[in-house]
Amino acid sequence: MRLVCSLILAVVTLSLPNNVLAQDSPNLTRADEVSITHFLQNYCVECHGSEVQEANRRFDDLTESVDDQRVFERYQEILRQLTLGSMPPLDARQPSKEARGEIVDHLRTILSIANQRLNRGANHSVLRRLNKWEYRQTIGDLLNLNVETWDPTAKFPAEVKVGGFDNNGGELVTSGMLLDHYFNAAAEAIQKATNLGPQPTPIKMSQTSPFYFSGKDADDLPKLFRVDRFRFIPDTPYTDLYGRHYRGGHIGFLPSYLDGGVKAAGIYTVRVRAAAIDRTHNYGKAVDDFRNGDPLVMEIAGVDRRGSVESSGNVSKMVSLARVEIKHTEPKWYEWQVYLDAGFEPEVRFRNGPLAAKRLVRMLSTHAADKPEIAPYADLKAGLEKAHAILKAYQGPRLRVWEIQLEGPHQNDWPGEGHRILYGNLTPEELNERNIESQIRTFAAKAYRRSPLDDEINPIVELVHAQLRSGTPPLDALQLGLQSVLCSPGFLYLNLGEGTLSELALASRLSFFLWSSAPDRELLTLAEDGKLRANLGQQVERLLKDRRSIRFIQHFINTWLDLDNIKVMPPSDEFVNYYRDRLGPAMQHEVETFFGHVLRENLPPTELIDADYSFLNRELAEHYGVSNVDGSELRKVSLSRNGRGGLLGQGAFLTASANGVDTSPVVRGIYILEKLLGYTPPPPPPNIPAIEPDIRGVTSIREQLIKHRQDKSCASCHRKIDPLGFALEQFDAVGQWRSSYNNKLPIDISGVFPQGDAFTDINHFRAAMSQRGDLFTTSLAQKLLTYGLGRELQVSDEQHVEQLVQQLTANGGGLSDLIISLVNSEPFQRN
Repeated sequence: MRLVCSLILAVVTLSLPNNVLAQDSPNLTRADEVSITHFLQNYCVECHGSEVQEANRRFDDLTESVDDQRVFERYQEILRQLTLGSMPPLDARQPSKEARGEIVDHLRTILSIANQRLNRGANHSVLRRLNKWEYRQTIGDLLNLNVETWDPTAKFPAEVKVGGFDNNGGELVTSGMLLDHYFNAAAEAIQKATNLGPQPTPIKMSQTSPFYFSGKDADDLPKLFRVDRFRFIPDTPYTDLYGRHYRGGHIGFLPSYLDGGVKAAGIYTVRVRAAAIDRTHNYGKAVDDFRNGDPLVMEIAGVDRRGSVESSGNVSKMVSLARVEIKHTEPKWYEWQVYLDAGFEPEVRFRNGPLAAKRLVRMLSTHAADKPEIAPYADLKAGLEKAHAILKAYQGPRLRVWEIQLEGPHQNDWPGEGHRILYGNLTPEELNERNIESQIRTFAAKAYRRSPLDDEINPIVELVHAQLRSGTPPLDALQLGLQSVLCSPGFLYLNLGEGTLSELALASRLSFFLWSSAPDRELLTLAEDGKLRANLGQQVERLLKDRRSIRFIQHFINTWLDLDNIKVMPPSDEFVNYYRDRLGPAMQHEVETFFGHVLRENLPPTELIDADYSFLNRELAEHYGVSNVDGSELRKVSLSRNGRGGLLGQGAFLTASANGVDTSPVVRGIYILEKLLGYTPPPPPPNIPAIEPDIRGVTSIREQLIKHRQDKSCASCHRKIDPLGFALEQFDAVGQWRSSYNNKLPIDISGVFPQGDAFTDINHFRAAMSQRGDLFTTSLAQKLLTYGLGRELQVSDEQHVEQLVQQLTANGGGLSDLIISLVNSEPFQRN
């Protein structure tokens, strides 16, 4: 198949309002001030002329005409600095506020015209491949598959990111390797959605303690089920779990393992009879990886042992299904409805227990040897006898389990929606050349989000006919045709055409923007009837209220704020609480819940900066120093006296802007500029060494950067970067508050913005950022439009962004209003 991609090369420019204190310049007429050459001569050339070129920039040789790419880029840099308000510097002569605005408008106009003349890339992407995230959601929705537990893109290569976003049409190329992955993923998806046999008979299984075995009973069982140093057969009707690691912290469900996992995918009921023992202890340092007094967290996981090895705990795949906090010391039944894929088994896990039973035994032997229950065994030779004796005597936190039950699958719909989409009501015995062709065409219309064209569907039909003539069984031939549809451009690409979008194209652009998936029947019906544009606002509101909008929230936030950085550079093991309390997932959920709240309540976009609340659970609240928050579920918590509030104080934001080990004011300053204020500083000049913390503690990072800024080539950028980064220095690499560095040097977060306003603490800084609400809203609008279009913005897009922001501000609109306006804007409606 021939796959065609259009390549878009665009330069992002900024549309930022003017909020600097202006000072009228003497001896200049209005005509002089709005003339580019006069403006440069009076405000720029002194530092960027023939004799001096600060930051390696020279502007005295620029003319009014933008004739080539290099001139375009130099003018674009001037536009960025003027709109950000960082140039001219405060100690230089300033244009009036009106003159600054007029020259910015003039520059945008000539750059927009030059953009087209220089043929720097059209404002459209005719074809755009679905990225990994969109493919996963689209095939899941099409065939009614649970892609939370089965990820069809797990082996796909990583996408190229442009400006942090992974849906840029110009970079979403297709390779032979990717086509192989598409072919395999399509085959597996069809297999998972196909239900040709009778409806599965629900099963009922149960297992009581003991959950570990020895001798002949343990032959051929995975290690999880066998006695070892940290697993023993108890003399009691219950089994205790001692830590998080699978050795001593996990209980497998033997009946399901012996059955090869559940036979059919579906919803199952899992019940566990359990209790929390000795949540409060007096072992001190010996059990320092469990926060004394916390409820115990029991997790139900779905595991696939096929193809596993012992070093991984005999698990090849795992998905967390449910969690519950337990405080009761008496046994109680807990029940969940969970989805298990075929071949998976349930496991019970002590999610927040001490890190490992092995470490626990060692720590008790060395730091709790004086305890009367531990003393008789502390000096025994390391081995099975000692470990068993200490764990039996130990009186610290234990998750106690009596019984596990499994029942299901609970399936009221058979053979299922996905099967009917693939085969209609046809059985294998009824298949023939005629109805196979009809079914392929019907399926293609659903997969392509439109009626298939003859020249794209006929080759697939001819392939199937050839297979039938060669003796291929009808069912195999049909499945090959269905697989071919899922590997064809009609499914894998968004073909939006050129010019004003057709209503069907608009339906696809809208649904992939807000659902990361194909339009549903309501959207398509409106588009087919030519009524989508007339009902666009209502449809945006409907899509945002739908549960599928969480995909937009998750993926937009993840790409906008580069939260994948946390996976690439995870926090050091030295941050014990980050892993002990599962702060990573909690931080991710916090920022998603917070953004979703602002979106669904239609609060002003600036709420993301100046909110005095967030959404916390007990562990995250403890991390933030907030008291009186209980439970593992997130809930809205006031932070008015905490100094956090908004994105600037959230753990995900602070961890993503660090490197997992330490913080850097430069890195965090650039991060704030790019993510919140819409400006990407140029790369540092060559041969300028990076700033590294002084591990001797002789000089502070602030002192080093002051010296660094003495180099004129560095000063202009660091004037913008450093204050923003220092403002967050009291948050460490995982967002925990600190008053000094590890070397005991005090932290000074005070700073001055390029516009001259100063701040002395985090609350002052948040207030100063809030005053730049228009800058932030413009930047956010640019990010949303970039994400929605799947391409970089061009100069001609900026006037639309600016108009949207001005209209939103004038009307006091909220975040969902902004999205509705973006969807109605000319850039979104055209290609």
